[in-house]
Amino acid sequence: MNLEKDLQREMAESMLKDVVSANAYDRLIKDYKKLFKDKIVLDVGCRSGLLSLMSVEVGAVKVIAVGNMQSAGLVKKTLAQGDKEDIFEAVNGAIQEIRLPCGLKYVDIIVSEWLGHSVFVDSLFREVIFAREKWLAKGGIIIPNVAQLYVSGISEHRRLSVQGTVPGKHFKFWEKECLLEDHVTKEQLITDKFLIKYIDLCTACLDDEAFRLPFKLTALKGGFLGAVVLHAEVAFSRAKGRLRRLFSTSPGDVRTYLRQTILFVDNPVQVAEHQLVLGVLGMYPNATEHRGVQYSLSFGEEEPFET
Repeated sequence: MNLEKDLQREMAESMLKDVVSANAYDRLIKDYKKLFKDKIVLDVGCRSGLLSLMSVEVGAVKVIAVGNMQSAGLVKKTLAQGDKEDIFEAVNGAIQEIRLPCGLKYVDIIVSEWLGHSVFVDSLFREVIFAREKWLAKGGIIIPNVAQLYVSGISEHRRLSVQGTVPGKHFKFWEKECLLEDHVTKEQLITDKFLIKYIDLCTACLDDEAFRLPFKLTALKGGFLGAVVLHAEVAFSRAKGRLRRLFSTSPGDVRTYLRQTILFVDNPVQVAEHQLVLGVLGMYPNATEHRGVQYSLSFGEEEPFET
């Protein structure tokens, strides 16, 4: 079994079914079609192929796709029905190993469905940074470039038990799962939200995917905080320009292909209405799982906040 190809196919299928994000990208690219006119575009990941198709349709002179060759094949097949087939070209191979076709040394625009669940899970963050550093022309743009990661407290959520093993032992045991990627309703919220991480791919560095930062939440009502949920706002901005919101994975918003990440609390925290809840959240790349993420979560710590 090729897990990478299975993941690519699963992501592509879920994206193609997601009207919310597809419409948001379509409106954005059409509104900025003058930026695409006669420009060279690189689709990093080509996860659904939609961004490649949209770039061709608004006038890009060349669109290069790297990543999901199955989606790239569908783009090629779609364009073969018209007169723009030669504009699109797929390059097979890892982005760190490929060369741009036609002797090209730079691209004007990078498009990518790079975000994963809670921004970094199954994301193409590293691949986009690599492409930016190697090929993006000075003054070039990345779509979408901004992700705002929020944390909120929820009262409860279904929590399943999973089977665990003890290294070196021959017996198994059952334990409650510590995290879950799912969708949370607005009614489950017990606190407000806190912006814990702001990512702009135009300026981000690889170290940005590993962090340990404090947060503070205000209880909206009394009860028990049984978990925190990570959700994101996806946006686009040009240099010194206004931030344009594209779509959100926040509780209460229309569901997208991106799920929220729920981190369960073994000992629920009792809160009173308007009470301030302090904590620290950490996210780190998983060294043993490709594009995976590890988390740390604690309450009551008082680390200094950036001002």
